[in-house]
Amino acid sequence: MLFITRIRKDPEVRRLELIDAALELFNSAGYEKTMIIDIVKKAGVAKGTFFYYFSTKEAILEAICARWATELATSFQLKSRQLSGLNKLQSFLLQLFLPDPLDVLFDRLWNEKQFNLLYHIWQQQVETVFNPLLADIIQQGNQEGTMYVIHIDETIAFLWSTLNCIWDAIFLKEPAEILRVKAKIAESVLERILGIKEGILELSIT
Repeated sequence: MLFITRIRKDPEVRRLELIDAALELFNSAGYEKTMIIDIVKKAGVAKGTFFYYFSTKEAILEAICARWATELATSFQLKSRQLSGLNKLQSFLLQLFLPDPLDVLFDRLWNEKQFNLLYHIWQQQVETVFNPLLADIIQQGNQEGTMYVIHIDETIAFLWSTLNCIWDAIFLKEPAEILRVKAKIAESVLERILGIKEGILELSIT
């Protein structure tokens, strides 16, 4: 008698396979047009396997963004360990504006007018991953005397609002000259709210 042994994968490996399959489909077909059945077919699993890991299509989108944010933050912390607080801030801001594989997904969501969803998944990563990292950077800057921030959490909220003006201009594909002007204004605003010497920060927008 022939017995067929089914290979059982590590749950985290299976979960990552689903995330990779969903990301590829979201990028190629779009978030709206991609159905859960498309994801399970791409990953080669049963539909029930999907729901074992994710309750909805939005949940796997959130997992994609959470993985990206965590990897970015971990990589940044390793590379910037020896830097001053001011240099860490400059490096982090630069990292946020570098071209990234997830840009395609964000563009897709923007073009599909999934504004509330895009804001929701971004805000999740800001609150859980990026804000603690920024708080540590600002505290270091305060200790080193290169920043002067009393209300750190509130200041971080204004920092994101300032950067959002730049991202809106990028998504709206505003002319390069307008983007440069907005970047200069953003630099000045960030220097003032963070108590940084004028002319220090530079936002490199690509």
